[in-house]
Amino acid sequence: MCVKAVRISDTTDLTFRVLDAVIGDATHPCARRVRFGEIAEKIGISEELVRYHVRKLVEQGYLRALSSGYEPTGRILFIDEENA
Repeated sequence: MCVKAVRISDTTDLTFRVLDAVIGDATHPCARRVRFGEIAEKIGISEELVRYHVRKLVEQGYLRALSSGYEPTGRILFIDEENA
């Protein structure tokens, strides 16, 4: 089982919730297509606010924008608890 970890002090609670929704249940870094409307509905905020936080996460270096979607960068640590 892998666990993702970020330094919480680098993000606001809402930004962290958006990051968690973008990455989802990923067990390793991979590009994911982001559906801003689905994330907005899941978290209970506007789609525009989701887009703002995703841009903020890209600027902070947590996400990398690709043509196929977004992927976590090296600032997010995936820990394999079974092999730790």
